[in-house]
Amino acid sequence: MSEAGKGGSGISVVMATYNGAAHIREQLDSLAAQTCLPAELIITDDGSTDATLDIAADFARNAPFPVRIYRNPERLGYKGNFMRAVGLASGDLISFCDQDDFWKPDNLAKVRRAFADDSDVMMVFHNARLVDARRNDISTFYATAPMPAIARPLTLQPWSFSYGFMQTFRSVLKPAAALWPRMRDHYNPGKEMGHDLYFFLVASGLGSIAYLDEELAEYRIHGGNTVGSGKRTSPTFIDRWRYRLEDRADTYRYLARMTVQDSNLFADLAQDAALPEELRTRARAAAAAWRSLEPLYSARAEVCSASLPRRIAAFARLVRAGGYSERSFWTFGPRAMKKDAVLGVLLAPVVRRFGRESSRTDRACHRGSASTMASPQAVAA
Repeated sequence: MSEAGKGGSGISVVMATYNGAAHIREQLDSLAAQTCLPAELIITDDGSTDATLDIAADFARNAPFPVRIYRNPERLGYKGNFMRAVGLASGDLISFCDQDDFWKPDNLAKVRRAFADDSDVMMVFHNARLVDARRNDISTFYATAPMPAIARPLTLQPWSFSYGFMQTFRSVLKPAAALWPRMRDHYNPGKEMGHDLYFFLVASGLGSIAYLDEELAEYRIHGGNTVGSGKRTSPTFIDRWRYRLEDRADTYRYLARMTVQDSNLFADLAQDAALPEELRTRARAAAAAWRSLEPLYSARAEVCSASLPRRIAAFARLVRAGGYSERSFWTFGPRAMKKDAVLGVLLAPVVRRFGRESSRTDRACHRGSASTMASPQAVAA
């Protein structure tokens, strides 16, 4: 990019709080210890009943930067709470900040430098360290880099995302916030899209995303986390085969609907006069790219679930459309072709029968689970 997104008002750190008294002071102190201080800290509280606001107000009295504290008149949930904080930010860069983590002193300095090095970058995210409630070490967050150091527009796998506590994005993307309420989550049918997934999605279509493979924050795992989990575990041999034989037709149908949703988002951004023309042009390209995915995911659903003639026809359509060519934004890759040929076209009835048995087992073992839909990142491969 040339000038879009450039500014001089610094970094706004936005923190959504709710009953965070146990750990918030450590996080606030880590912000005050930054070698590159934020221009402001925006705190939006979602109705805390503990001492969270008192601690924040005490910190604000002597903070080395302005602290603006807002109490929501009604509960918004953590996603809506973060989105409100974004709307109140005035910096040229906006950093999401969880109330219970701990930032390394050079966090903002290194993130800021990544934006300065490449004016096309719309978002920067970094690695982190998983720690327990007392900040004892657990493990690194990303054992291997989740993406290249720089990903240009529409080059990442479409269901990619990063977590909010490691994200900073250019405020030129703020106008997109107005469209967030209508967005459904890629991973949780019926739920609103996460604030972090949303801005990652927007940034990946309108510009580049940079990844810093440095542990610039400590992500605290404790009993009160809204989202998050502890140390990752490897699947067993049986788990891996069970995963390969799962019936994913419903997941592919859902993802097909999500491609239309995301295409419509970028189509509307392309008409948004609040965005620079350069970003509107990119939004049009992103809308077309997401729209092109819908017939591919719909066809994969048919490969998994239709009658034999329709499975064969759907598989042939995917081959003709280049859906199994070397991986790019809009293709599944050669390995997916082999999987669909064997597990879809040839063995779909067996897979469906296995899937029904697995679903019954899952319901018995995990009664009350919010969703049994597999991860889009996994099934899209």
